[in-house]
Amino acid sequence: MLLENVSASAAAVAEGDDAQTTSLETEPNGEKGMEDFIILKGGFSTSDRSYKFEIKSDGTGKIFYCEYDSDEEEFAHESDLAELKAEIETLFAEEIELRKAEDLSMDVSDLEAARDEIASERLEEFFWGEINPTLEDPFFRSTYDDSEWGEEFHCENGATKEFEEFLRLCVMTERATNKAVESDYLIVVSESECYAAGLDESSFYTERLNELAKIACEHFKPSGYHYEYNDGCGDRYSDYCESPESISLAVKEFARVPAREKMLGMKELKEKLARMNVEPERIERLTAF
Repeated sequence: MLLENVSASAAAVAEGDDAQTTSLETEPNGEKGMEDFIILKGGFSTSDRSYKFEIKSDGTGKIFYCEYDSDEEEFAHESDLAELKAEIETLFAEEIELRKAEDLSMDVSDLEAARDEIASERLEEFFWGEINPTLEDPFFRSTYDDSEWGEEFHCENGATKEFEEFLRLCVMTERATNKAVESDYLIVVSESECYAAGLDESSFYTERLNELAKIACEHFKPSGYHYEYNDGCGDRYSDYCESPESISLAVKEFARVPAREKMLGMKELKEKLARMNVEPERIERLTAF
């Protein structure tokens, strides 16, 4: 009986207060002749702002951007709202039993607040898990999402340290390093959704380094990405671009390496290329002084 009284009280508040952000409503014999027409109202927050939404058991829903009804986005869904509503009510029933067991407040106003909090959290979780991925332009991320915004630079074949050491040998043995200036860097980007792994457009460039970088990327298969803002509203996926991670080496530093060390480096580079199954004639051409 207590659960029914609190549920009825919360529904009455939802219907009478436009500021209420969470409600669970059922209309017997309501729209479209459905026996139990359900409307669930909740909210969600991104890193940029907060929104309200409602979802109906007829397969429709709306996201509200501000106080004006015209500023909204419609969406379709295939979720079972009766099941979702029952789940929320079950969570609330468990909360009541917990309060009884721990001798906590059973005041109706406190129970209403607890029910609203439970519904709010579950509906926001439902939005991010079930609704957002189906939107034409999904929201970028929840304000509570503390996961990494991408993947760190890594190699699918071998260790990143090995990849970087191979690149060092390539630059150390490059004749053109004596022409490099302080601002010159060898920059190798990882493979991502929009980029192939290889030398970046702004990298220090020679035909030999470009060929060696391609060999390295084909062997180590570097991967990793991060998101960059692209001048949109700030909280939809279309507002961000997936950009590759990179490794960079200051080229000028290698111009100062002694000749003997460069010769030893060339020998090591030749051995590494052989272990990577590069054709012998290609190895000879890339490691000739």
